[in-house]
Amino acid sequence: MINMKCPICGKDLDLQNKQIGTSENGDPIFNEYAICHSCKKQWNLDKQRAKKIAAKKAAEEKAKAEARAAEEKAKAEAEARAAEEKAKAEAAARAAEEKAKAEAAARAAEEKAKAEAAARAAEEKRAARREAKALARKEAIARLAADKGISEEEAERILKERARARKAAAQKAATDATATDNSEEQKYGNIPAEEIRDKREKAVRKGYEDMLATDPDSKAAKKKKKEEAETAKAKEDVKSRKMDDYDDEKSSDDEDDDEYEYVDEYPRFRPGRIILGIISLLAFGFCIYKGFVTGLSTSGADVTSAPGMNYVIVALCMLVTALLYFIMNNRDTLFAFLIPMIVYIGSAVFAFLKHGDEFELLILAGVSGVLAVISLILAIASRGGDDYDDEDDYDDPFEEEHDN
Repeated sequence: MINMKCPICGKDLDLQNKQIGTSENGDPIFNEYAICHSCKKQWNLDKQRAKKIAAKKAAEEKAKAEARAAEEKAKAEAEARAAEEKAKAEAAARAAEEKAKAEAAARAAEEKAKAEAAARAAEEKRAARREAKALARKEAIARLAADKGISEEEAERILKERARARKAAAQKAATDATATDNSEEQKYGNIPAEEIRDKREKAVRKGYEDMLATDPDSKAAKKKKKEEAETAKAKEDVKSRKMDDYDDEKSSDDEDDDEYEYVDEYPRFRPGRIILGIISLLAFGFCIYKGFVTGLSTSGADVTSAPGMNYVIVALCMLVTALLYFIMNNRDTLFAFLIPMIVYIGSAVFAFLKHGDEFELLILAGVSGVLAVISLILAIASRGGDDYDDEDDYDDPFEEEHDN
């Protein structure tokens, strides 16, 4: 038990329970007192404890209230920030939407202006074309009337008849072409391109002038001959000037011209030659190794047979074929295949005759024979026809129509 001291005199206090009243049921209620017999003082410890507990609870409630207030404040601030951000996002979205609408409207206006400009240009072009046709028709009528000495009405009637005749001939030709296309199962568009239509209009305009020039004594024919002579002379002058310029520039391009003029034809089966040369080098290395391992001389009475020397001879044949293929790799000649083939055949025959108990020599004989056959096949193929055959020019039935 802890001894309590008097706060006044410092002596020990006496702890006693005293009744301070009764409950509703009549039960006594006791509180613990600290009594100082020296100072004649007493303190109600339960009351002090109740005050401390009440103060502690009040402090806790105050802290909780402050915490709740801070939480509510933070929540309110968060809601305010969220509302502000939402308002900013909505404002940005509205601004972006308005900007997009403005850009779309600007693009639509620009496209509309372009379409209107294109339509106006097309209409102006069609009007100019109609005016050009009308002017050409009037000029043709006037020239025909002047050449024939007839009225313009009569000349217009003659030109209309000729136009109807040409149209009928064109329709007949188109019908024949359509029948030909159907027979060949070809399909073409019914409406030609604008460039083709322009060319046809030029051809029609030229046809009016050609009709007036049928009479050799007419003014139009003489004028046409004069224009053709002047055009031919102008072309000759331009051609002569171009030839002079070409002669001046040709001296600086002689090296390039010689480079392309004197290049030989690319030799055929060049990769095959390289592969055969590599195989021959590998066979040479194997034969040299086998010859030194087997031995270049024999001991005993029979000194004529030396397996090692047989390998060395076959190795020399392989080395010769490899060198021949590498040296004549860039030459398009039959001997580039025949000479190595002969060496292969000699190597195969020698290895077959001298193989004895050496199975490797028999294999080398077979390999040499196969290489000889490959060389013969390449030699025959290299003397075959050219890679490309001349083909007849393709005759396009619509070439004249597109060129006009």
